[in-house]
Amino acid sequence: MAVIKSAIELAMERTKNIVLGDEEKKVLAGKEADNRLRSIVRRFFSGITDIDGVKKEIDGYDVDRNLKRSVVIDILLENFDIRNERLFDLFDIVCSDLDDSLKAELEMLKKRFAEQMERKEILIRREIMERLEKDGISGDGLDLNVGAWTEWEAGLKEIQTVFKDRFAEWKKKLVKS
Repeated sequence: MAVIKSAIELAMERTKNIVLGDEEKKVLAGKEADNRLRSIVRRFFSGITDIDGVKKEIDGYDVDRNLKRSVVIDILLENFDIRNERLFDLFDIVCSDLDDSLKAELEMLKKRFAEQMERKEILIRREIMERLEKDGISGDGLDLNVGAWTEWEAGLKEIQTVFKDRFAEWKKKLVKS
């Protein structure tokens, strides 16, 4: 009498000699790294992990440093939100071992970003104050909450678009090096 095998047993028998090729292994490793690093970044952005914890997790993840850096920077660019103060902390972590020129360029981008944010706030504050004065609202006791005005949100989107593009260009230079 013949032995009756389950579908799983049949599938296992037919695939036992199938082996992943080198290219398939690289793709699989890349996807695994992407998933793992995304979960690390997600926990950091949501406040579950602090800066030291995320640094420890990223440094402790045993995968090629360039792949790790590239994946984290891709994640940061996908989730680029200038209101997220933790964004630049992650750039610092994954770019700590760059050569001096790329590191200097990253620092210059961060500095220009901060300057642009400051200029934009001053400009919007001035525009709002002028508009309020035209409406008869003025005085030394007037303290604007610029973040609550729609002009500020539009200004943030403008800056975010510009700097996301600049960071993407910087990443292209990083990949070439």
